[in-house]
Amino acid sequence: MNSYRVLGVLAGVWAVSMATLLVLPHVAVGATAVLVLCAIGFGAALRAARISGSGTMARRAWRAFAAVFPLELVTLALFLVPGSDRQFPAPADLARLAIVGVLLLAAYSFPMRAVSALERRKSVLDVLLAGAAAAMAVWYLVVGPYVGERPGVVAAAAAFPVLDVLLVLGFTRLLRRGTIAAGSVTVTALAAAVLFMFCFDAWTGYLASHGGDTARDDRYQVMCVLTWLTLLAAAPVLRCGEPEDASALAERCVFRPAVPYIAITVGFGLMIYAATREQSAFPWSGLTLGGLAITGLVVLRQLAVQRESDQAAATDGLTGLANRSHLRDRLIQGLERDSRGGRATAVLLVDMNGFKQVNDTQGHKAGDQLLIGVARVLREAILGADVAGRLGGDEFAVVLHDIGSEANAEAVARRIVAATGEPVMIDGRPVRPSVSIGIALSGPGEFTADELLHRADVAMYHAKRRRGDGGGESRWACFADTMGSGDGPSLEDELRAATAVGQLRLVFQPIVGLPDEELAGVEALARWEHPRLGLLEADAFIPLAERIGVIDDIGRWVLREACSYARRWPQIPLHVNVSARQLEEDGFSAEVRAIVRATGMNAAHLVLEVTESQLIVDEVPRAHLQILADEGIRIALDDFGTGYSSLSNLTTLPIDMLKLDRVFVATLDNSAEGAAVAQAVLRLGRVLGMDLVAEGVETAAQARELTLLGATKAQGHYFARPLPASEIDGRIAAWSDNRYGRSLRA
Repeated sequence: MNSYRVLGVLAGVWAVSMATLLVLPHVAVGATAVLVLCAIGFGAALRAARISGSGTMARRAWRAFAAVFPLELVTLALFLVPGSDRQFPAPADLARLAIVGVLLLAAYSFPMRAVSALERRKSVLDVLLAGAAAAMAVWYLVVGPYVGERPGVVAAAAAFPVLDVLLVLGFTRLLRRGTIAAGSVTVTALAAAVLFMFCFDAWTGYLASHGGDTARDDRYQVMCVLTWLTLLAAAPVLRCGEPEDASALAERCVFRPAVPYIAITVGFGLMIYAATREQSAFPWSGLTLGGLAITGLVVLRQLAVQRESDQAAATDGLTGLANRSHLRDRLIQGLERDSRGGRATAVLLVDMNGFKQVNDTQGHKAGDQLLIGVARVLREAILGADVAGRLGGDEFAVVLHDIGSEANAEAVARRIVAATGEPVMIDGRPVRPSVSIGIALSGPGEFTADELLHRADVAMYHAKRRRGDGGGESRWACFADTMGSGDGPSLEDELRAATAVGQLRLVFQPIVGLPDEELAGVEALARWEHPRLGLLEADAFIPLAERIGVIDDIGRWVLREACSYARRWPQIPLHVNVSARQLEEDGFSAEVRAIVRATGMNAAHLVLEVTESQLIVDEVPRAHLQILADEGIRIALDDFGTGYSSLSNLTTLPIDMLKLDRVFVATLDNSAEGAAVAQAVLRLGRVLGMDLVAEGVETAAQARELTLLGATKAQGHYFARPLPASEIDGRIAAWSDNRYGRSLRA
């Protein structure tokens, strides 16, 4: 379902019917429009209930919501029956009451977003505020004028507005808390429909209680019903266009802070209106104005306190910089924004050298003053939307948006280093701070916030190794910096010995078929379990391995280990990455064949992945690839679309699989522009008879759009992160037993 097109149809039906009713006040026009709106809303609500990411409660809520539309048709039919009784409770009134009841059931069936106990109490208070304002409106406009009348008259006047107050309570709760069954835009549409219904019923009751003519013709009510139905039908249509992943929906509406203030405005607005109707300014006018002034001042004070509280929650108390949590949130937001704009984001991890010595010799007060001095340097080194924060202790971080290149990030690091060369005065004595800075960059959609911080952390340790672990001058290093100095072995020496001492590990990332997510292969990925830096991903050491000439040893080890593991999964294709240096070796193809035979690997299930840029090497890889292809080994072109090879290579080389780079998957956003490259590559693959695997699938929306574009295979964190072989064993067993259905996602 294309949600935007359906919303356009809803808006068109509403506009045409309203314009027609103004010119041709015939009930049949409105009845036809109601029929169309109900059909769209009913279908969209049932579709929303079938969304795979929805839980049981969410499905129940949307099914209850779908029942509103048939009931509205029943109400319309009873209303149009010639000679039908219009006195409350008429049959049409009972059907309308059933609609309100079903909406109440739906409102209280939506699963709420998990919040703290304090947030729940605040939410309850805001809901009660909204309910109190709605009750004031019902009392003044509808119920009040009938006080003293027969109970039946009072019940007839108050029935719909009072039930509408309960609806306002239910949907204010959704606005305030948020639900994992719908996004904030969908909830806003629901709340707008309920608010319109409330206003319509209240105004109709007001006209009836004050002698107004509510039945000059039926056009007035039909136009209101059409508006209400349009808003109501828009909600499930919007839900169908939102992500299936519940975590992406668990947010509150952007209007939630305004709920109590809207309630106060409604309450005082009614008081002012009532006061102006009095013939004398005493007593109500003065009291109302005084109450309004007091409430306004309280609201302003509350806003100031809330702003102060938000700042305190996001700020490091000592330095005034962003704290760890706020910095990470800003990094996540920046990565998403820069990814949409095709821009790069950088993180600078700044660690103070010799801080413990200052604390030990001069006291914690001196240490705090030094931290404040470094914070001031970081604050002055950044511009615009960039943010500096303190991660804890003597560790800081700087997030640079739209940085452009690594050189620009290094320029910022250079400014920081230059500024830390100036001494900080502590108790009248100059102390010269020293820092080690690690720099890591992420292209559009390339890394998550945690991955980028980890890379900056690795780079920072490289900078420390340049200068040793004691004091000394400030230094910086970019991620995977290979320079080493100081005591102990360098990073190069450690990597040379990593294979021999058993520090290398293999993990496997599943490749799944679309749309069923059945297992279609696994990709072997190398990890380095460094004794000091922890578990490093391939990007952290493979460039270094290529530069110092140990990539052949690592590549051999990866292929042998992966083929040995693959004997556990005889029917599952195994993907192994091959470096440019390996392809250049004369004996590469013979070595691969020897490993395949020695490990008992089925050659037909081995897929070697080479990158586009490797194919520009003059004729060297062609012979190897052809020999391996003749053995039945498949060749995949990795990171397709980001290299330098011409399309002629696709027809002259024995390539039978393309891997669409994650950069293009990240641009999928349900727009024609975002899907253009992916769609072109998919068509190219089909024309050439090649398989295609989409890399870096992070969300359900991307998986869904790739399926719609015709992709048949994909991999990424949405389906599964890289896993140890033992966990792959468990996934395969579970899949075979059908314990997870056909999907491999746990």
